[in-house]
Amino acid sequence: MSWKGMENVCGFKEMKNYNLVIRQLLSEFLGSLLYLSLVLSAGIGIKSTNDNEGRRIEHGTATVLIAVANGLVVASIITIFGHVSGAHINPAVTCGAMICKHIKPVKAVCYVIVQIVGGVAGAGIAYLLSSETIRGDLGAIIPYKHLREYQIFGLEFLMTFMLVAVVLSVIDTTRGARGLGSAPLAIGLSITAGICSCSPYTASMNPIRSLGPAVIMNRWDSHWVYWVGPMAGGLVAGLTYRCLLLYHQQTIVLQSSRIDINRMLDRHRSE
Repeated sequence: MSWKGMENVCGFKEMKNYNLVIRQLLSEFLGSLLYLSLVLSAGIGIKSTNDNEGRRIEHGTATVLIAVANGLVVASIITIFGHVSGAHINPAVTCGAMICKHIKPVKAVCYVIVQIVGGVAGAGIAYLLSSETIRGDLGAIIPYKHLREYQIFGLEFLMTFMLVAVVLSVIDTTRGARGLGSAPLAIGLSITAGICSCSPYTASMNPIRSLGPAVIMNRWDSHWVYWVGPMAGGLVAGLTYRCLLLYHQQTIVLQSSRIDINRMLDRHRSE
């Protein structure tokens, strides 16, 4: 392959559009920063809130509130930044989008780097804006003591697979006229559903969600699971969507089937 061909495949050529690339990277940075700072602050606030009689909120109620807060924050960020960068704010989403050719590899790597930096910065802001008495572990994702690492990996894989599949569905322009509704709402609800389904066992679905508090609080319990699980889920979701669910692929298959059926009918008539 020539250098020009490599430029097109890897995406070096599109990186020369400096104005657009800078805007996209800044959008991913700010989106990731807002995501971590708001989500972690919400978790700290909800877990430290007492009811009218001085009792702590029950775990189930707290889980639902945190799940809804996560979904609404993500939906809001997508609404703000989606038209510029796509508002991935998640390396697993970027991985799935790259597999489906929505983003080139070079830009995808740049996205992941600024997502990491923005996520750590957001966790730092949440740390600075929270009281030491209620901060706790800053919402760090800590492995459930009765589960093994491969089980946590499996849960993270499934949650992230669903999330990335939803993202790829709502950004698929070939399905644009098929009434998929609000993209930010659909993505936000998939995050809410994932947290409600798998908490308290695990509920990351996003490597930077785990990395931010881990860096600030120096908590690295089984941290690799919260990278490998979501990234594997995003990768497989991208492959599944590209090979199985992509609408134009289905159209090609249906058209091929119709052609084969018509040929069989013509052959039968001639006989």
